[in-house]
Amino acid sequence: MRTRWFFPLVALATSAGCATGGGSAFYRKEVGQATAVDAKTLAEQVISRYGYTIDSFEEEPEIRIQTHWKHRLPFEDEVAMGVTSAESRIVVVARPRSYTDERGAYYNIYFMVENRLGVAGEPAWNSTLNTPMFRAYADSMAEDFKSLLMNIGVRRHGGDTSLGPASGGILIPGTSTRRGGGGGA
Repeated sequence: MRTRWFFPLVALATSAGCATGGGSAFYRKEVGQATAVDAKTLAEQVISRYGYTIDSFEEEPEIRIQTHWKHRLPFEDEVAMGVTSAESRIVVVARPRSYTDERGAYYNIYFMVENRLGVAGEPAWNSTLNTPMFRAYADSMAEDFKSLLMNIGVRRHGGDTSLGPASGGILIPGTSTRRGGGGGA
């Protein structure tokens, strides 16, 4: 039984190694930069959106969020290699990039997805396979996170806050006209 799956798995591990730089079931992508608050909030949104739950959270010396392993159906290319069960988990790491008095720390954010696969007749998880369909799955989550980071918007620190949402006032684009809010304290 073991030799029946050995050759397809060796072939897959070899091809996966070429594509990922080492035969790892570990996907990694830098998705952008953000403040600590935005990094945590947006990571939690992506994690929740894809049905994962947080297992651990650390803030020093870097922000690290890791989910529980999530059971998923094997992808078609995994099934073709004899995979009968699959799990993945998300790891988000935000490393301090710079610090300013106005914004505080600013972080480079890395999005990672780990993959482990079960093969019939094998007692241990295989953590070395990373197929094209798995990479596409991980890429879609990373792109979703990257899109959220790019759409954070412009924040204003200090200065006139009478136009902000807290006052209820807004600045009508292209004018100096305020609508609502009463103009501050």
